[in-house]
Amino acid sequence: MMDFFSRTLDTYTGSFVARRRRKRLFLYLGALTALLLAGGVFFYIGHAASFSSKEGKAIPKNRILESWRSQAWDDVLASCESSIQVSPLDSFYLAFGGLASFYKGSELPEGEERAALMNQTVVLIRKTFVVADKGWSAEIPRAQLEYVLGKANYFKGSSYWDETAKWLEASVANHYIADDTWEYLAVAWDGLGDKTKALRYFGQALSVRRTDLLLIAAGKAYIDADQDARGESLLLEALARSMDTLTREKCRFLLSSVYLGRNEMAKAQYQLAQVLSENPQSTDAHFRLGLLLQKQGDTVGARAEWRRAVAIDPMNLEARQKLTEKL
Repeated sequence: MMDFFSRTLDTYTGSFVARRRRKRLFLYLGALTALLLAGGVFFYIGHAASFSSKEGKAIPKNRILESWRSQAWDDVLASCESSIQVSPLDSFYLAFGGLASFYKGSELPEGEERAALMNQTVVLIRKTFVVADKGWSAEIPRAQLEYVLGKANYFKGSSYWDETAKWLEASVANHYIADDTWEYLAVAWDGLGDKTKALRYFGQALSVRRTDLLLIAAGKAYIDADQDARGESLLLEALARSMDTLTREKCRFLLSSVYLGRNEMAKAQYQLAQVLSENPQSTDAHFRLGLLLQKQGDTVGARAEWRRAVAIDPMNLEARQKLTEKL
């Protein structure tokens, strides 16, 4: 590098001036090097001090258990994070850190913070399995950790539902079955495309409890498996149970699709009319009713429904597309 600067100066100003400038250049470079070395030393000292200030402290396990029993997830998580810095291979701290991450995250709305906590849950519990493969203390039952790991993967999104199925089935094999185990297994296998397993688990879930959303999910799964009669029965049960407008609307849309597939136009139209009686601003209902009327040959009525959908929602692309078609 110095040869390059020397040659450039020689060519530009001549040898005498070049020698003087080279001398100055050496002095400048020497001073700059000294400053950089001094700065590096100060940075190292400051960085080391900062790192040492963040060193963890092992929190007594009985204190963590007290926080756990009172469901103070933040305290449990902070205590475990501090303790893991001191004892990174302690299965107790890893396990309870993972559990606290999960329960804290499950109380949050969907978003980045919950996603980060679910990722942390997966990492900590999987580490627990690695370091504690020779046995488990009474405070850390493996089957419950497998259950939480399965649910954490579920909340991470459908791309991880194979892991959900794997770990929930492992927890069942280890004799731990929560109230919602069968539900999550059913939905996971349904999303993975295994209808046989999905229907089996839906059947087990419905034997435990029959909530509106579970009935709808099961009903849709049976319909997708070409068992319309069973699916219709479950959707009608959900419709009778639910007082929620959106839930009832979803039921009626699914039922109308079933009836339309059977060419039972009157029943399909009745369900859509009921949606509109409860929610006249439902663009989906107007659009679907337009499709039904088109199938019956009533193009005037169909276009009127699509125009109503566009009037309610000018950005309804499906209805706009139908209005541009020649019927």
